[in-house]
Amino acid sequence: MLTRFVRIQLAVFTIVGVIGLVVMFVQYMQVQSIVGIGRVTVTMQLPVTGGLYRYSNVTYRGVQVGRVTDVALDKSADDLGVTATLSLTSTTIPADLHAQVRSVSAAGEVYVDLRPETDSAPYLRDGSVILADRVSLPQPVGPVLDNVSRLVGTFPKDSLHTLIDETYRSVNGAQYDMQFLIDSATTIAGDFNTVGDQSRKLIQDADPLLDSQARTVDDIRTWTRSLAGATDQLVVNDPQVRTLLTTGPGTAQEVSRLLDQLNPTLPVLLANLTTVGQLAVTYNPSLEQVLVLYPPLVAAINAAAPDHNPTGMAIASFRIQISDPPACTVGFLPPSEWRPGYETDTVDTPDDLYCKLPQDSPIAVRGVRNFPCVTKPGKRAPSAAICNSDEEYEPLAQRNPPVGPYPRDPNLEAQGIPPDTRWFPDQGLYAPPGQGPSAPPPPAGAPPPAALPVPDLPRDNEGSLGLPPPPAPPPMGPAPQDPSAVVPVTPNSLTTAAPPGPSAAVAGYNPRTGEYVGPDGQLYRQSELIATGEKRTWQDLVLGQ
Repeated sequence: MLTRFVRIQLAVFTIVGVIGLVVMFVQYMQVQSIVGIGRVTVTMQLPVTGGLYRYSNVTYRGVQVGRVTDVALDKSADDLGVTATLSLTSTTIPADLHAQVRSVSAAGEVYVDLRPETDSAPYLRDGSVILADRVSLPQPVGPVLDNVSRLVGTFPKDSLHTLIDETYRSVNGAQYDMQFLIDSATTIAGDFNTVGDQSRKLIQDADPLLDSQARTVDDIRTWTRSLAGATDQLVVNDPQVRTLLTTGPGTAQEVSRLLDQLNPTLPVLLANLTTVGQLAVTYNPSLEQVLVLYPPLVAAINAAAPDHNPTGMAIASFRIQISDPPACTVGFLPPSEWRPGYETDTVDTPDDLYCKLPQDSPIAVRGVRNFPCVTKPGKRAPSAAICNSDEEYEPLAQRNPPVGPYPRDPNLEAQGIPPDTRWFPDQGLYAPPGQGPSAPPPPAGAPPPAALPVPDLPRDNEGSLGLPPPPAPPPMGPAPQDPSAVVPVTPNSLTTAAPPGPSAAVAGYNPRTGEYVGPDGQLYRQSELIATGEKRTWQDLVLGQ
């Protein structure tokens, strides 16, 4: 028979054993999670397991709140996936969360980390589902190891010893530099800690860039192959490259010397090209029209050739046209100045020869007198001077003279071309013979127009031209004239302008001071044409410094 002491011992051992079993079942075996007592059952959808297994821990903000009770295939979904059942103890976990399957150690132990996006309701309840797009899986280690193995396999085994030796030589004796590099990297890492949010955002924003690089991996491989081909070609052409590097400095010096020699004249040329640029800007619409119409014009001309049409013959149309409309002769040389047909040599012609009939005349309607003024829409004139002024075009005659003398052209007479020898004083200048006003009696004699005065350069500049000072010209006076040799001047019914002066004059230019005489007889100076004593390089010339 058991004594009282033994019975007390057995009772104490029984109580301790029951308590131990309860603690083991509840705390260690988590029987309540299997049974579902006081638990919230949540389903989590995954594309793959990601190493997740049954009885894996579930944490919320770093605190364990449950376990994974089951991991099974989800056959009900269209895409075959995995469903994990979570048994949670807490009932205040927000439903708006992101679940991450994370690894604890290299041994393969994983767990589920619940990261809420908000702290407010709604909360997870029994039967809630965490969708697959709210679940992230760890990067699998197996493919990474496979890629590393393939990368190591690409190393040439014969050159591996050379690589190790060269690496040793590169870092041997550079311990202080390596220490400085590590210290600098530590400093940079510490600075990154102060801007952690910006660094994280930078890394997140780099995803599209990296994705684009991944999408263009074929192009990158093509580029690297092309680069390898270019470097191989450089290796083949190594002697030529060395020759180029050897002779390159001398060539650069010659180019610099050439630019220095062009320094006095090239700026003047570039300055003159400014005028050409201004003309191109002014006539930009016309140039655009020429560029648009020129290709179809050339195509049309080529289409008429025998080799560019199905007939095999040139496409042309021949017609006889006799003075319909007649050719324009007003504004050109008078018949008395026409050259015979047997003279085939080339001679200089006067300036401003164009049809000078009224603009509404049916003759030569496409002549220069009907050119549109680009700067003044609606106005037509034969010259830019008339286009830019308020002056209107004035014809020389109303129509071509069928017979008889031609109208006198002040422009030709100013250039030394005599009027038509068939002209008679009793005939008008602009009307046909017999219909114009009679000419007034000729004047007794008028002195010729004075020559354009050209002032002498200053005394201190004459020597700089390299010439001795010229003698003072004698005073000019009216030249004696024979009254019989004076050509009578018929009044102009359409213009009252004064007779033009001489068409040309000679002026001096001092390259040392940049002084020159303008057409108006005034002395001007352009300072940027003077070669200063400061030595300038070809870079200053190109950059305009």
